Amino acid sequence: MPVLAYPGPAAPPLPAVTLEVPEGWEALPAGSGLLRARGTGSAGDPIEVGVAAHGVAEGTAAQGLVEEVTDAGAPEGSEVEPAFVVEIGGREWAARNLTWDEPSGPVVEVVLATSSGDDASARFVVATGRVRGQGLEDDYDTLQSVLETLTVGTDA
Repeated sequence: MPVLAYPGPAAPPLPAVTLEVPEGWEALPAGSGLLRARGTGSAGDPIEVGVAAHGVAEGTAAQGLVEEVTDAGAPEGSEVEPAFVVEIGGREWAARNLTWDEPSGPVVEVVLATSSGDDASARFVVATGRVRGQGLEDDYDTLQSVLETLTVGTDA
């Protein structure tokens, strides 16, 4: 009987992932993700960031994954911007922003995806950040500065 193992040839480990957050932010249990944190925005609304690993079909590109994730998670009535590419931590990330309104005010979510390595394992690191409420513009700047600290190592 074949034995499957993690890490192993069919499921290599992810490289190290780091994210720097401002003083006062709290690290939260990541659940099925890799990292999760929350801070308080300028008007008291939460700023949230999560980082997860995604396995996808071989041949999937980061842009395709970020589009799939945002299309699947976008609430009804969302405005979804076209995907674009940014460089963070010396690597390319596909990115996409979506916005929607909730009873408590507007929400902006940023989704980023990058390949976890140079192999053809079709494994990606996906980061999601969300701001909401009255201080949204200032809080978006804070969220962006946090996401710009993302690093994905090249060694497992």
